[in-house]
Amino acid sequence: MPQPAPARPDRGTQAVTGFDRGIDPAGLDRTGLGRGGRGLARVRVGRRAVLGTVAVGAVGMVAGCDGDPAPAASTPPQTVTVTRGDLVDFTDVEGEFGFGEAVPLRYVRPAADGEAPADGAGGGGLGLVTWLAPVGSTVVRGKPLLRVDDQPVVLLYGALPAYRTLITGCRGGDVRQLEANLRALRMGDLTVDTAFTAATGAAVKRWQRSLGLADTGTVEPQRVVYAPGPVRIAAHALRVGDPADGEVLSHTGATRSVTLRLTEQRRQLAVPGTAVTVRLAAGAEVPGTVDRVGLPAESDGGEPAIEVYVLVADQSAVDGAAGRVTVRFTAQRRDGVLTVPVTALVALAEGGYGVQVAEGGTTRYVAVRTGLFAGGRVEVTAGELAAGVQVVVPR
Repeated sequence: MPQPAPARPDRGTQAVTGFDRGIDPAGLDRTGLGRGGRGLARVRVGRRAVLGTVAVGAVGMVAGCDGDPAPAASTPPQTVTVTRGDLVDFTDVEGEFGFGEAVPLRYVRPAADGEAPADGAGGGGLGLVTWLAPVGSTVVRGKPLLRVDDQPVVLLYGALPAYRTLITGCRGGDVRQLEANLRALRMGDLTVDTAFTAATGAAVKRWQRSLGLADTGTVEPQRVVYAPGPVRIAAHALRVGDPADGEVLSHTGATRSVTLRLTEQRRQLAVPGTAVTVRLAAGAEVPGTVDRVGLPAESDGGEPAIEVYVLVADQSAVDGAAGRVTVRFTAQRRDGVLTVPVTALVALAEGGYGVQVAEGGTTRYVAVRTGLFAGGRVEVTAGELAAGVQVVVPR
């Protein structure tokens, strides 16, 4: 029968220490003895964790119990129940709540007929900024981001940049992108394909008239800006009255998200689509999802780090949120396993660990194989253990 690690006479049971974090079994003192004959089980702090959805309190290790079976005490031992459930180990990483990286919007002024672009030339005007969408405002499809010579530069949705003038006869992915936007704006029940047809031109004319533009039926590249979705104006690079040339403003996505950095060693935590929990500065927690993972880049500490972007689907829950937040990743998980408090473990004389099972007014030691340590509990495997069995823990 398994025997507990010996303790010196008249010294009582071994001292215990505890934390509300995961335990690394490699850091446990198996000798069961410390200075003055009192054993001290040392533990190393790991990641924060919980069992299922319930946080568990202080944890530790006890060893150095006498005898087998243990003699009856005047006070009945304190016991807990072996339970079966899901054991989850979490890793918390700090991040920054915001709208993501700002993207510059650069305006290229059109050339006058037969001329290269130059200051004050082209477009039938001086090419001056006459209006800018306010900083902090959100611009959606079909609305202007700015006006040049009182002509709107309109936001449309798509991945391809506007790189050429589109006219009847053009073919390509940029035509399909334009037609999808015209249809979304209800400018005609046109077929969305790669061909700029007469029907496309008619839809363009309706769109131009709705903007107060001349209905030419052609779309110049400086007339539209494509983005994946609604944008939020982050900053102005120019002022009203400045020549519209080069960077005019910068914008971000309109959805609040979290940006954080992970070391290469933790990269496996952040797979796109992974569910996470975002804890706001005020203490509220909201579900999030890893959206995308950037390429390794040197961090302030010199160690390469990876930027991770986390999206929160329920934007109303984070309205007004900003600043530092904590993102909780699942590091390890064991489903449907037997667990006991870490304080129930006993270092055995023959090596390894066991638990002190209480039954029928007596106790006996049962050797166990330990698995995941998390949230003050430990996964245990032993043929003699089952859910509902009572094991002894220190008072």
